[in-house]
Amino acid sequence: MTPPITRWVSELLASRPAVFSPEGVFVYGIGGVLAVILVGKLVELYRARTREEPELGELLDESTLDAAATERDLFAELAERHQSVIAPAVVEWDTRTAKVGDQWTTTLSIAEYPDHPSDGYLSGLFELTDIEFDLTAHVEPLNQSRARDDLQDTADDLQADADLEHSVRGAYLQDRADEAAATYKAVEGGQQVFEQSLFVTVRADTKDDLRDAVTKVRATLREPPARLEPATSICLQDLALQSAAPVGGDELDRGAIALGGAVGALLASPHNPTILEPGGVEYGIHKDTQSPLVVDPFAREDGYAMFTVGDPGSGKSFSGKQNFIRSIEQDPDRIGVILEPLNNWNGVCEALGGRQITVGGTLGLNPLEIRQTPERVLQARGADASPLKERRERAISFFTNFFATRGVELGDRRTTLESAFDEAYDQQGITEDVSTHDNPSPTVRDVLDILEAMSNDPEEYVVRTDAEADKIEDDAVWLLDQLRPFTEGGQFENLGRESEFDIRDEKIIYLDLAQQGGKLGGHTSLLMELLISLVYERAKETTKEMVFYIDESRYLLKDAATLRYLETIFRHHRHHDLSIRLITQTVDEFFQHDIAKMILDQCAVKQFHKLDGMNAEIADAFGLNHAQMRYVQDAIPGDEEKGYSQALLGVDGEWRGMEVRALEKEQDVIDFDPKATGADQSPVFDDQPAEADDD
Repeated sequence: MTPPITRWVSELLASRPAVFSPEGVFVYGIGGVLAVILVGKLVELYRARTREEPELGELLDESTLDAAATERDLFAELAERHQSVIAPAVVEWDTRTAKVGDQWTTTLSIAEYPDHPSDGYLSGLFELTDIEFDLTAHVEPLNQSRARDDLQDTADDLQADADLEHSVRGAYLQDRADEAAATYKAVEGGQQVFEQSLFVTVRADTKDDLRDAVTKVRATLREPPARLEPATSICLQDLALQSAAPVGGDELDRGAIALGGAVGALLASPHNPTILEPGGVEYGIHKDTQSPLVVDPFAREDGYAMFTVGDPGSGKSFSGKQNFIRSIEQDPDRIGVILEPLNNWNGVCEALGGRQITVGGTLGLNPLEIRQTPERVLQARGADASPLKERRERAISFFTNFFATRGVELGDRRTTLESAFDEAYDQQGITEDVSTHDNPSPTVRDVLDILEAMSNDPEEYVVRTDAEADKIEDDAVWLLDQLRPFTEGGQFENLGRESEFDIRDEKIIYLDLAQQGGKLGGHTSLLMELLISLVYERAKETTKEMVFYIDESRYLLKDAATLRYLETIFRHHRHHDLSIRLITQTVDEFFQHDIAKMILDQCAVKQFHKLDGMNAEIADAFGLNHAQMRYVQDAIPGDEEKGYSQALLGVDGEWRGMEVRALEKEQDVIDFDPKATGADQSPVFDDQPAEADDD
């Protein structure tokens, strides 16, 4: 019996088609192709099993393998550094706060927006220099046609509700319907529609500081011009912080519909905290918004004076020089005067084409010099003004300070000295008549001749009784002895004769006290007072604005006699378009005398660079809060690598942190040292000589 399989094979072979028949070609062709494919796969599988795979290391250079471990460590360190920059290692969550790294934070979202926000409505937030915060705005454009249809439906629904409501609420609904209709018309007219959401993350070092900061931020957001309604994301601080992240989305879905005008008003906010006054100069750029702070001291209502204070190397003198250059270049008609005792303003004077006058040497300077007061000044001051008496009072103040530097007091000998001054002016034909003030002025040596006559013949100067003669004689002898330094060959012989220079002929003038070796003698304030008097007289004569910088002004503020006269000038400076700008290293001098405090009150512009001596007492005196005090303490001093210094600028009682940066040309001028490079290599702003012209 034939097996079934054999029979099945026999039947299959018997039924196979002929090779060259159509069916045979198809069947045998398909079979052949399948056989070839099967054989190919079997060969490939065999080769794969028998082939040896090479090691990856065999394909790389030995140097690459040697550096692999180091590179792996570097990549790991870089990855860790990136993680630490982007996010803290640990976040501690609370219901209303979160501790992110070393700081406590609270993130606020905006629940309600004003219907018609004003431009820069968040400017008040950016003016909070004492609070650390982050503001994140999510603005997403919406489909215009879909938004227009939605607004139309909303306006129709509100109008329908208003028509059906016949109570007090109907008026409210009608107002809402009118607003919705106005919004629809604006969108129909081409206004772009956005979805907008705002988040403010407030930061502080402690929970108590955070609580106070959040309270202040809330109040600022609620008050005009913002008129927002901030909300704390209770138990959602994680989502709120993600929404406030620079690369995050609105995880809380707090978006509101806003038109293009509202978005523009928002974007204008960071630029409003700046100051942009016509006719002003740039003092620096805002530390947060990087917008310029352009201030015009001559636009202040409380006076044109300014003071700058900072530690040595903090950038205060650099800032003063830069400001002086910009003030003069901004208005070519301005007159500029520099007074300082350390010979550090040479580059500025050279660049502006000014004249440098060395006063601390042999150049004659008359402390009794008087000049004719312009008629316009006399009319402004009234009929009872007496320029001659004022000049005599300034002379008495000068000599009182002179005696104080020698450790003696003028006392009741003042009347005898005043009589000698009156006689000296009278001998020159100078009276209360202003037209006589152009006569040659008397000198200290003329006064010495008069004192000699008083001692030899005191009876000629008796007013009422012969008993006065003895006192006049004694006073004259004492004064002759004390004023001996003003005689020929004396320490102050140059102050005993006529003035040998006239600042009226110059537009830019540098009054250099030129102390040898940078050592400041005990008579520095004496000379500074005399020169300030000279500048003040110049300011009264001219109709132009005058910028007067006094560097190292602490030497002026130590002497009570000098302060009394200086306070008078500060009280009247704005009547003569004189902007006095003091630069000093400490503020202690302003609190040693009540008069110094009055001088400080006359300064409408105040600028603090890094000051280690800043403390709570000083901060309170200037109206600084704790954060502003810390800003001054930690301010970045002048640094060539960073390219700027930090300062706190106060204008009319409002404080702004700023960065002081200089243009390349300004840097060259400020750093120029003629002693090191030669005056012929001085950078200049104007090749033409500076000349004063009061026409």
